[in-house]
Amino acid sequence: MKKPLILTVLGLVLLAAPAFTQTNEELEDRFFMSFHSSTYLDFVRSPLRFQNVPSGNVIDPTTGQKEYVDAPVQTANINIFSFGLEPRFNLREFDDNSALAVSAPFTIGLGQSYPSNLDVLGVEGIGAFQLPLLMKLYIGSGSTYKSEKDFGLSVGGGMELNKVGLLRMEETSSISAANRAWIMPVASISVHFWRGYNPVEINLKYGAGSTKEYYYDRFGNALEDANGNITSGRTKSQSFRMCVSYLLNY
Repeated sequence: MKKPLILTVLGLVLLAAPAFTQTNEELEDRFFMSFHSSTYLDFVRSPLRFQNVPSGNVIDPTTGQKEYVDAPVQTANINIFSFGLEPRFNLREFDDNSALAVSAPFTIGLGQSYPSNLDVLGVEGIGAFQLPLLMKLYIGSGSTYKSEKDFGLSVGGGMELNKVGLLRMEETSSISAANRAWIMPVASISVHFWRGYNPVEINLKYGAGSTKEYYYDRFGNALEDANGNITSGRTKSQSFRMCVSYLLNY
C-alpha cells in the first residue's frame, strides 16, 4: 500500500473516532448509499511501465546476441457503460445543510482495453475497476437527511485504486505483469438537486499520477523526431468519469 493511502486511511480513522460513541440509530442517520452510472463518459489509463524486449541492435555478431531495452507498456480503457455503488458516512454534521463525509464510490466498467498509443505495448481486453477513498465536504441538498435545500454542492479528494483489462482477449503474460493495479490521487466535484422525491447528483471525478518518459517504442527502436534526432515520449496515468448518482436510502 502506498504511503499517501496509508495517511489518508489514518486521517479518516481519527476523524471517525467520535462516531463510535454514537447509537445505532444515530449512525444510521449518517449513512448514505447511492447508485451511479455513466455512458461513454468513463476513461482510464494506466501508469507507464516497462517490459524488457530485444531491440534491432546486435551486441555480438558471432553469436547473434541482441541488445535488450525497456519498451513502454501502458493500457487505456474506454467504458461504454459503467456503474457502481457509493457508500458514504458523514463524519461531522456541522448543521442541517453541511457535513464532512468519507465515501468509497466503487465502479465496474464495461468497455475495451487497448495500448494507449502506437508506440507502447498494452493489454487488449475488456473491463475496468475503480475504487476511490474520498474525503468530501457537502453543502446544501443531500448533505444530511434534515436538509431542505433545493440545490447543493460537494467537493472532495483522496486516493483511487484502479485496474484495467480485467478480462484479457489474448494471453500475454509478460505484458500482463506490467498491467497490474495502481493507486493515484483523485479529486471529485458534484452538483446536487431534486428530481421528483429524491435528490440526484451529477458527479465529475478526475485522477492523475506522475508523468514519466520513455525513449524506445514497443519494438525496441529508439524514438526519433521528424529530423531524425533522438527524442522521448511523456505520459501519465489518468482517470476521468462523469456520472449520474441516485440516493437509494433517502
